[in-house]
Amino acid sequence: MKDAYIKMRNSNQLSVDLLYTLACEEGLTASPDKFAMALTFANINEIIFHLDHKFELNILYNKNGDFIKVVE
Repeated sequence: MKDAYIKMRNSNQLSVDLLYTLACEEGLTASPDKFAMALTFANINEIIFHLDHKFELNILYNKNGDFIKVVE
């Protein structure tokens, strides 16, 4: 799952399916439709921050604090 997450992060495109799978691994029991609906109200930055730390990733940012890529 870590490799799929890194690929998603580096593409700058959120994958609802991947986020749903990761949430289920952490105990989510909601349906995919309910999860997708909840994402519209969620703070995506907090979710990404949590997953970056969960996978112990090193993130490269530019001088303005904007994401560039995951580095290993």
